[in-house]
Amino acid sequence: MKGMFCAALYRMWKSTGTRIAFFITYVATVFYFVLARMVAVGKLGAAQAGSVSGLGDAMIIWLCGSLVIGLLVGLDFENKTIHGVIGFGRKKIIGNYVAVFAVLVTLLVLPYTIGSLVCIFGGIDMTGAEQTAISIYMGNVLGYSGDVAPGKMILSYLSYAMVYVGQLSICIPAAVKLKKPAAVTAFGFFFGMLSALLATLASKVEIVDNIYKLTPYNYNMETLGIGGSYGDMFLAIAVSLVFAGLMGGVSWGLFRKAEIK
Repeated sequence: MKGMFCAALYRMWKSTGTRIAFFITYVATVFYFVLARMVAVGKLGAAQAGSVSGLGDAMIIWLCGSLVIGLLVGLDFENKTIHGVIGFGRKKIIGNYVAVFAVLVTLLVLPYTIGSLVCIFGGIDMTGAEQTAISIYMGNVLGYSGDVAPGKMILSYLSYAMVYVGQLSICIPAAVKLKKPAAVTAFGFFFGMLSALLATLASKVEIVDNIYKLTPYNYNMETLGIGGSYGDMFLAIAVSLVFAGLMGGVSWGLFRKAEIK
């Protein structure tokens, strides 16, 4: 299992598509914080703030994260490399996909964390950039008061990274079914936008809302930022890991029925 995990990580690192996904994410992060700073100091107005928000993690991680999942799973089928590992068993293959994807998504989220820490510890005043604060990390910058323990910042990062792992895990069964990286990317990106609408609709029906609250799509800046509680962060991690495990189970069920040609 360890060899399969390391081999998959190495393959993804060598993948041009993966490198493009990370490049887009890291560049978008830099632009997000730079432009948010320009909004804060008045060099960009409210009309431009919406476009700055488009560079926040909420959109970029869904786009690049679903691309990474499509490459991780889909390329094994497209390139027929799935034949070389099928002997390990389908459960282990799916478990490996989930583990590798969790590492990659956590690394995708990392630059937003670094950006917020640079602003906080560099004493960069972002007051006024609330219009761009769709990100937990911008919320951390704006809400920082100087008395937050470093451990809570780390936990905030881990909990939000795991929430993205949980949210994006829905792309794994989609990748097993669709197999094409481009199709998986399109599915993930549109589902990411749809999830915000689902939250609004769920809140109007009590039963649906109760179910929705048991998923990682229920967590946001208020619950996971440095102003949130330790309990909420640990609960978010638990819910996200359980949800990712369920999506792994669904993926295994689809994989069992899939023909390997």
